[in-house]
Amino acid sequence: MGCGSSAASSAQASSAPAAAASPAPEPAAAPSAAPATEAAAAPSPAPSPPAAQPAEPNMATADCLNILLQEDLTIRGGAQLWLMNCGSRLQAAGHKITFLLPSESLIIEDCEKIEGAKVVKYDAEAIAKTPGDFKAMFTELLTPAQVCVTLVRQQRGEFQNVNFMAECIKDAGLKTFLIAKTGTPDPTYKTSFYGGPLLAENQCCVITIAQYTKDFIVENMGVPAELITNVYNGTDTAKFKRTPEMAEEALKRYPCATPENAFVVGCIGSYEERKAQSLLLKAAKKLIDDGRLPNIHCLLVGEGPDKEMLAGLIKELGIEQHVSLCEFTKEPFYVFERCNVIALPSTGKEGLPNVLLEALAMEKPCVATNTYGMPEVVIDGKTGYVFPS
Repeated sequence: MGCGSSAASSAQASSAPAAAASPAPEPAAAPSAAPATEAAAAPSPAPSPPAAQPAEPNMATADCLNILLQEDLTIRGGAQLWLMNCGSRLQAAGHKITFLLPSESLIIEDCEKIEGAKVVKYDAEAIAKTPGDFKAMFTELLTPAQVCVTLVRQQRGEFQNVNFMAECIKDAGLKTFLIAKTGTPDPTYKTSFYGGPLLAENQCCVITIAQYTKDFIVENMGVPAELITNVYNGTDTAKFKRTPEMAEEALKRYPCATPENAFVVGCIGSYEERKAQSLLLKAAKKLIDDGRLPNIHCLLVGEGPDKEMLAGLIKELGIEQHVSLCEFTKEPFYVFERCNVIALPSTGKEGLPNVLLEALAMEKPCVATNTYGMPEVVIDGKTGYVFPS
């Protein structure tokens, strides 16, 4: 069990960040390997945000906006990488980008490498206890911003990030347009999580990444449909493009040498309960034992709290020779290249995982649960297979 020794040393930050949201195609067309747009990754709010902030001395134009990007989670998953790549492309396009992140965020180091971008950190534990202590700081960052994009997160203690940002904007009388971007529907969320007091002011909108998520919010959260736009995440097909050189390097990084002539099933994602990698491992054990796929090799790539548990399960099942448990990589295209098929056994909350879009761009079939946004990209029998959650 394990990865090739070159995996960690070869991993570098990708030179071409993934393209972010572009106008959504019909669901059946979403998984197509046809080139996706590589335009700057800025969601398109409706109504459009104001072109400038009256209180700002240096008036902005549509070609140079001050944009604040905020995330409250510390992990390095698809949503966080989207935010980082979105900021990188917008900064390169001439806009002024500020990231507002908790001090323990795993994307801080890479965000700080974006030339010209600014990174501001806050204490996640302290803000959950007394968010009022941070109001002046957040308001100061929001004042010059024409647009604020914040990823919708669960309330922590007294702090819910979107509602707090909205209150800062309203209480200070700012014209900043708030965009609440969300992928994962959650029945425990409240209406205020999607714009707070700005929902009634026509000064915010919601961007979803799956039609399922939009429908869920309209039906369960009471947010008007006209304030929500579904925009499927784009994929940088120039980066996720197979080459002979990539195939050679993928074999070095991820040998998956046992058993001989292995059929490699890849699973990329955070090592956490909702991703259900344990389900894949148990399925692999059955396929080995009953002889249906004795040469299966599961290539798991990620980071997170369940890694130790998964290592123990692999040993308990006695499938050490059939599994590689690898670290997070900034170059997932080598993982896709090494695999015969990509599996996403998630049974917990999902929106529409980027890993599926990237896998299909790499011409790899996918197997995923038939829930949340997954069926919008994994078309059963065409681009892969879905199974009941």
